[in-house]
Amino acid sequence: MNLYKLIILLLIGMTLTSCNSNESNRLDPECSICKKSTAKIEIVSPNKDPKEIEYWSKEMIESYRKYRDFNSFYFIYSGPGGSNGLGDEIDIERKERLEKIFSKPYNLKAIKKEFYDAAGCCKKCDKFYCKKHWFISSIGVGTCPVDHKQSLDPHW
Repeated sequence: MNLYKLIILLLIGMTLTSCNSNESNRLDPECSICKKSTAKIEIVSPNKDPKEIEYWSKEMIESYRKYRDFNSFYFIYSGPGGSNGLGDEIDIERKERLEKIFSKPYNLKAIKKEFYDAAGCCKKCDKFYCKKHWFISSIGVGTCPVDHKQSLDPHW
């Protein structure tokens, strides 16, 4: 993609890896076993709503719209170890970094560094697993199907 096209895409709020939508970019790695999503990673463009906002409660939508800076990109995350709730404001550099590390082939080293729960990726066998295939203890230690253990909860 040449620089001119890149600038045009950024100006109109489209995302680089999901050009069929001008609202948000979903970066969802799949479970190595069942192919279900291991983490929901969404980058919402300025002045847009998340893709699944229609499934949110009225209170969640009101809170999101009240506190969100609609001039900024927003990052919404939910993985095996938790979520960032209604999302966080991110700058263009973080947006581009997230899109880069979640473009196939995935940059597992960067994913493990960026996310406390590695977005569902086992740090030893380098495979993604969904919540169903991680056994997560009451103190946030996850055990993958191959019996590797790692912390999935940032609070422990």
